[in-house]
Formats: sequence, structure tokens, C-alpha cells
Amino acid sequence: MNLEYKRVDLRSIDLTDTTFVISYGFSLSILRESIERVGVLNPPLVKRTIHGRYRVVCGYKRLMVCREMGTEELTCALLDFNTDEREAFLMGLYDNLSHRDLNPIERSIAASKLQDYYPDRVIVEDFLPRLGLNPHLSVLQRVLPLSQLDGEMKDAIVEGRLDEGAALKLLDLSERDRRLVFRLVYDLRLSKNKQIEVIDSLRDITRRDDCSVSGILDSTGMKCILKDNDLNIPQKARRVRRFIRKLRYPAIVRAEEDFLEMTRTLNLGDGIRLAPPPSFEGDRYRIDFQFGTIDELERKLKKIDSIKDNEGLRKAVEG
Repeated sequence: MNLEYKRVDLRSIDLTDTTFVISYGFSLSILRESIERVGVLNPPLVKRTIHGRYRVVCGYKRLMVCREMGTEELTCALLDFNTDEREAFLMGLYDNLSHRDLNPIERSIAASKLQDYYPDRVIVEDFLPRLGLNPHLSVLQRVLPLSQLDGEMKDAIVEGRLDEGAALKLLDLSERDRRLVFRLVYDLRLSKNKQIEVIDSLRDITRRDDCSVSGILDSTGMKCILKDNDLNIPQKARRVRRFIRKLRYPAIVRAEEDFLEMTRTLNLGDGIRLAPPPSFEGDRYRIDFQFGTIDELERKLKKIDSIKDNEGLRKAVEG
């Protein structure tokens, strides 16, 4: 394709028109330093509109930096307004894919915009692998909604502070509940698995008890944990998860607390651990211990033998 290169008044380039732009969640500082030192080495590609202005095809960040620096004119490569929009979008997409990996939000934006030009089957087979994704319809359906999140949540995904899977679960909540849960998992800096654990538990509680997520998070018990200035973030995170788990599995948590209290009466000491059946379902208990000498083995076996008459242990095991 023959391109015309021309000095363009930056005021005539509409940076709010992101028809062909997929960039999201970027920093301009390094690029600005480069442009300040050596200038714009690769001219941006823009497309004329019927009204004599220009849309950005490639070089959105370069143009943003130049605008910030007060540049008035810049040499650009020009596409005629008759250029097919699909071809223009593909130019921008492949330009990005040629020199960097897209972040999750950019992949979502790209997939969403590809739907303007191609059926889902073509996107899945031809484009998802180019975006670094497996070519399955379920993957496309999982990726698309991410670009619908608000800016703060999208930023959190790009930063790695909000898991993609957790974000998709947030989309099933009301706007207010979504915002409250996001702030909770973000401020407590929960890991991927713990984010999903908290969100799933909250959703299960609301379905079972016909209540709202906001009602749970606005409860006195939850607020007491979050406002306790004597707790650091990891401590708050543990207590919040415990609070939610107790609502979700009251019988199991109560059994755990009773079991923990009973084990304290056994005075097993260091190096001996009594474990209940998983989730307290079943009748098989386990004792784990380590020893380094025969004398230590004998002492621990005697200690283990001594607990068989403990009333609390008998009640736990025999019911």
C-alpha cells in the first residue's frame, strides 16, 4: 500500500476517536524520554476522515506524548478516507502484535473490535492464537466481557492486582455489589485463589440466604474487622476470609473451633499434630509426628497413648 507522508497539525488528529486503537494501561514516561532525546523515529499512521480530520491507526501513544510536549506539527503516514476500515484496524492490530504482548484488557478490546469485522468462528480460529489465547469459543466468551469493566478494575487487572477469573465473576453482581467486592479484594491484596474463594462464598451466601452482598459487607462484624487499626493488611485478610467462611459454612467452622479447643486440652506439645477428617466428613482421624531418636519416639508414643482417655477426644471420635 502506497502511503503519503505529510506534516500534520496535531490539532486535526482526534485522539478521542479510538476506532482503531487497542492500547490500554500504559505508561508514557519511557516513550517521552525517548522522543525528547531522539524525536519520533517511526511516523504515526493516521486515516483521513471525510471531514478532513484524522483518526489514529498506529502510534496513539507517540501522538499522546507529542501532544503533551506541545508539538504542533508532526510527520505522519496518511491513509486515504476510502481505505477499508477493517484493513486499517488490522494494520494497527498487527503493528502492536509485532513488537509486544498485549495485556488482558487489550486482548479483550481487540477481540471486541474484531467482532465488527469478522464472525466469531474466524476470530476464534485466526485471531485468538495471534493474541496469545487458545482457539476456543469459550475463551473468546471469557475474554470479551473484561473490556466492559470500569477503568479502576481494568487498571487493577493490568497491574496484576485483580485476577481475570475473579473479574468475570464480579460482572455477575450488581454495580454496587461489584464495586464493594472489588474494593475488598483489592485493598486486602488477596491472591488469585483467595479472590475467587471470597467472591464465590459471597455469591453462595446471597443465594442461600436471599440477602445482598452489600448487606454482608456493610455488616457490623465486617466493618469491625476492616476498621481495626491494630490489624495489618494480612491479618485483616485472614479475619475477613474467616468471617465470610463462617457465614458460608457455619457448621464446619463451628466444628473446627470445637476441635481446636479440644486439641488444646490434649497438650500434645510440639511435633505432634492431630487432624480431623476433611471438612469433618467421615470418621478417620490422623496423627502426624516426627522424631529423631528412639527416646523421642518413645516419649511421643506415650503421649499419644495417653490421650485416648480424653473425654473431649472420645466425644469427637465416637460422637
